Amino acid sequence: MMSFGRPREDVWGPRRARVVAGMLALVFIVIVGRSAYVSVNGPDHAASAAPSAVAAATRRADIVDRRGELLATTVPGWSLAANPSAIWDAGEIANELKTVLPKLDLIGLTTQLSDRKRQFVWVQRGLTQEEKDAVFSLGVEGLQFVEEPRRVYPRERLAGHFLGYTNIDGEGLEGSELAFDARLRAGGEPLKLTLDAGVQFVIEEELEKAFVDFDMKGGAGIVVDANTGAVRAVASWPAMDPNRRGDQSKDIRTNRALNARFELGSIYKPLTVAAAMDTGVLKVSDRFDVSAPVKIGAALVKDPHPLPNAKSVTASDILAYSSNIGAALIAQRMGVERQQDFLRSLHLLGGQSHEGPQTASPLTPEVWDATAMATVSYGHGISVSPMAFAMTYSAFANGGNYVPPVFVEQGDGAKIEKSQVMSAETSAEVLAMLRRTVTEGTGKNADAQGYEVAGKTGTAEKPGPDGYDPNRNITSFAAVFPASRPQFVVLVVLDEAQPRTGDQRTAAYTAATIAGKVIARAAPLLDVRPVLAESKVEAASLRVSEATTP
Repeated sequence: MMSFGRPREDVWGPRRARVVAGMLALVFIVIVGRSAYVSVNGPDHAASAAPSAVAAATRRADIVDRRGELLATTVPGWSLAANPSAIWDAGEIANELKTVLPKLDLIGLTTQLSDRKRQFVWVQRGLTQEEKDAVFSLGVEGLQFVEEPRRVYPRERLAGHFLGYTNIDGEGLEGSELAFDARLRAGGEPLKLTLDAGVQFVIEEELEKAFVDFDMKGGAGIVVDANTGAVRAVASWPAMDPNRRGDQSKDIRTNRALNARFELGSIYKPLTVAAAMDTGVLKVSDRFDVSAPVKIGAALVKDPHPLPNAKSVTASDILAYSSNIGAALIAQRMGVERQQDFLRSLHLLGGQSHEGPQTASPLTPEVWDATAMATVSYGHGISVSPMAFAMTYSAFANGGNYVPPVFVEQGDGAKIEKSQVMSAETSAEVLAMLRRTVTEGTGKNADAQGYEVAGKTGTAEKPGPDGYDPNRNITSFAAVFPASRPQFVVLVVLDEAQPRTGDQRTAAYTAATIAGKVIARAAPLLDVRPVLAESKVEAASLRVSEATTP
């Protein structure tokens, strides 16, 4: 039998399917279009209509010091947005907002609020509570507060340069916030740095006092575990508060410990001595005549102060009394190639690789000839960051190994990266010379009682457009302590330190003094017990002194 008709539902079935499909397509188009609009007109436009519908972003991880002291965290914050389509008088609203948010661009804001086709524009991100309350009290239409996380630094200036900061969207811009950005954005457990907040406070406070005493332009200070490379403190002065970075000048924001480069002067001399001893061209008993200037290449090398018994001095004397002539003569024995190889092994010619904030690349002589060889031997003609240099002295404390800086706690059993750059014997001999430099030579002001400081002063004139300026210098002191059981390296660098009374602008009076104060205060925090009796290394130092005194 032929059928002349079908039930009504059979007729409408396919049509209904087409209608539903069309509606779904329309919804999809609206969603895509709205997403595109949001991407053009402001972050999370959808939140202006239904904040509760927006999934919360992963909370940025906290940053703590090695003992768990909170250094950076994320707290709820507010930003101000507006809906121009709901604003009748854009000029009036903009003027009222300007009265409580003075940083606003009045003309630009008026233009934005006048565009009534838009439903979302940012007015100001990152409001303080006071600003939020002031805006709320205006009671004007078309405004809304958008809750946004805000990065804060509860210790304010403490380690500010090293911590760095984020932008308004929580993306790392400087310092550790940038170097560990991916790890921090993933959230989870706090990032535990190797820094010790107590030691960091000590070195920052001493740099602050140095400004009072020496009217300096800037400075840097570093404390490093010589055996592991763990950085216990890294400070730059003037100090920076990352909570107020927008109110601080570029000079204040400059990290002088990691991102500035200095000619550091005579603290290079122990490296010159170590390189020559390790290559076999220098012995502890060798003697030099440093009584008159010496010409090496195009450089006429002089000593700013004459040495005792200058016609017959040892390497130990050259370090203790800081002879440029002696350092240049030792470098001459070694030659350019071996000098470069040694400095390269210490990563002073570049190539340093480590996890965390990176250091500025060095500035080295364009032509490394006999002249450059002579000047580099006593720390002129080569500029490096204080952080890069501080790591070189670890080899004098740990038996001759270079260790790279470590900024994040590694946990028990972590492998320590190291490379042998000098023999253990050379390391011990130079360390004894550095101890003598503090007990008898230019480093006396660094001798923190009980902590057996071994170190070297450095005073370098700053280069300028007309050559080196004798009235402007960098003073530094690099140290290892305690000498009988070496554990830590300390470096203090002062930029244009000028005592407010007198003319004692050398490192012996400026950087050495600050380093001694840092060590005396920081050692107990680092669990270093004072030495109450003469140690084997101390005795060895005295024997070296007796054997080398004419």
